[in-house]
Amino acid sequence: MRTSTRRLPLFLGLLAGALLVLPAQRAAPPDLKTLFTHQAPIHVTTERLSRLELPLEVLSACRTDLSDLRVFDASDREVPFLLETGPLPGVPLVLETSYTLEVLEVERQPGDMEDEWPRHREVYELAVPDGISPDVGWDLVFEALVPFWNRRVKVSAVTAGGEEVVLVEAGSVFRLRTPPRQKTRLRLPSWGERVLERLIVTLEGTDGIYLGPVIELAHSRSFDPRERAVVELTQVSRREVEGSTIVELERPGAVVPDLIRLATSTRAFHRPVEVWDEGPGSSDEVLGSDRLFRVTALATVEEVDLPVKPARGDRLRVVIGNGDSPLLEDLSFAAVIRRPELVFALTPGGADEPSGRLRFGGGRAFRPRYDLEHLRTALALPSQGERAELAGQLHQLPPARLGDVQPNPLFDPAPVLGFAMRPAAPVDVRLYSRRRSIETSPSPEGLTRLRLRPEDLAAAQPDLDDLRIVDSESRQWAYLLERDAGRELRPLEVKGPVSEDGSSEYELILPAAPATLTEVVLHADIDFYDRAYQLRATLEDQERTLARGRMAQRIGDPRPARIRFPPARADSLTLVIEDGNDAPLQFERVEAEFPVPDVYFAAPHGSYSLLLGNPDDTAPQYELARVREVVLAVRSREAAAGELAGNPDYSARARLTTGSGAQQTLLWVVLIGAVVFLGWLTLRLARREGKGDDRTNGS
Repeated sequence: MRTSTRRLPLFLGLLAGALLVLPAQRAAPPDLKTLFTHQAPIHVTTERLSRLELPLEVLSACRTDLSDLRVFDASDREVPFLLETGPLPGVPLVLETSYTLEVLEVERQPGDMEDEWPRHREVYELAVPDGISPDVGWDLVFEALVPFWNRRVKVSAVTAGGEEVVLVEAGSVFRLRTPPRQKTRLRLPSWGERVLERLIVTLEGTDGIYLGPVIELAHSRSFDPRERAVVELTQVSRREVEGSTIVELERPGAVVPDLIRLATSTRAFHRPVEVWDEGPGSSDEVLGSDRLFRVTALATVEEVDLPVKPARGDRLRVVIGNGDSPLLEDLSFAAVIRRPELVFALTPGGADEPSGRLRFGGGRAFRPRYDLEHLRTALALPSQGERAELAGQLHQLPPARLGDVQPNPLFDPAPVLGFAMRPAAPVDVRLYSRRRSIETSPSPEGLTRLRLRPEDLAAAQPDLDDLRIVDSESRQWAYLLERDAGRELRPLEVKGPVSEDGSSEYELILPAAPATLTEVVLHADIDFYDRAYQLRATLEDQERTLARGRMAQRIGDPRPARIRFPPARADSLTLVIEDGNDAPLQFERVEAEFPVPDVYFAAPHGSYSLLLGNPDDTAPQYELARVREVVLAVRSREAAAGELAGNPDYSARARLTTGSGAQQTLLWVVLIGAVVFLGWLTLRLARREGKGDDRTNGS
């Protein structure tokens, strides 16, 4: 492979590692510049660090984590950068610099009678840190172990020339019990051109104790909150279900909302809203939930912004609880986001010459690890001391300018996983009892994703060691397994109830068994109930309790009852409900949530088969596992799968003659032979003894 002095990202390093295990005639890994679909020139005004705010056009083209984005200089060398998102929208950035002052001398004087109150006096001589600017607004901050106190304060300073200057003649700091108030900071005036060496702080109090505080010198700076961007979200689908409006929204690329903004022409409403993460790679969880409202009277009062956690999937599902109210009119949604910024160093170009290029898009790389990432600790809040100084400088860097976005002429559209698109060793398909047909379509990167179903998991070993992807010539194709990649909600058949002694028992029939599930969802036919329950699972004739507690349906709350529990494998479920003297519950619908894995494999488009159901099989070992991060970083195309069915090539006889089956068969042959031999030997000995007895009787 060609040697390069460039610092290549981890992506190319892993690709190179993968190629080391392939035959020597394989092609070299792709050049980094060829992985990105778009580019734009960058212009800077300084050789030092600059900040570049990423426009929406860039964010929409990139992956969620901005992994497929790089900065190059004028010579097309990769440039490290820091990706910085800043605080939440609307939150000002406050940085504090503080120094704990070193105590040089302490003088304590017992109380003198003044105004009929004894006054305890403490005098602290403190060293002033070097390089303190007098023009930023410094405070003295007092902290003490005494819970409540009140002190009069005088502050003087000794300059480098020995001059003593009074900074504060009569100030006060306190922490009161009643009313609960505190003032622990004392603002110092500017001391102009003087250079301070020491501070002399005098404290006077009348509570009969010495305060003994820790004294800090601190100042704060506030930066305006970063401008927010508002992105209109496209509605993929919309439906009305059981008094709720469910809207599916498309989430473009790296547009990761901090807030979801609801817009409607309805003048007055107050409704619960949930936002769920959806699509490939999603967390399948609620990102945010709250009640949004609008009240129009003399003035309009509204709350239409819903804070949400970062999304991972490419879609969002919004659920609005309408109850019996009319639907919201002219409904639309927008994402409110922080615009990420890049911090990097480039050399200014000529008059119209760019300083470098931003290349992005394509989804073929994952996030690099640069040394500039260590600066992120300086941006963490709250910042103090030198970290705060550094953070302040980073937030005031000169801006870089991004030119027009254009297609990257160096982009190579060939599949990035082309090196892995080769068959593995053949497999004996007769050993697998179940089979599912798979049709793959052309994938830009050569990667196909297959979502398994509960029926597949029921037919396979619990650890999926007997899962194989094969072609028409019975050759294996290497795959990666992403366990618990998603959740599938399936209806359950309900038998019962069978009622006895105030309890009702329901048998819940799984769609496939054994199956692993995490939740049961119960839709009852009444508006209110509150009853104790117990959910039991049976696996291989062993019964155990999955969950117990109370299940309830509240008046005005249309949501079904949910029974959640850690992932459990079961052949069947039994639900027992304590009815007391009430009638047994009737359920309109019962569903269960099943965790399902994804299978990723690199193969040309065509026809393949998923094989399952070989209890003697062991987990395969593929070279593809060594480049797992590379495979999961690129975009995949979903496979079209048929129904799971019996394998027409399956042969129980073949299992008896191969692998561990052959060993078991040989063992049985040996055992049967031994039994036959022992039987023959016993019979022969018995005959000899019989003849001997006959001779004895004859004599």
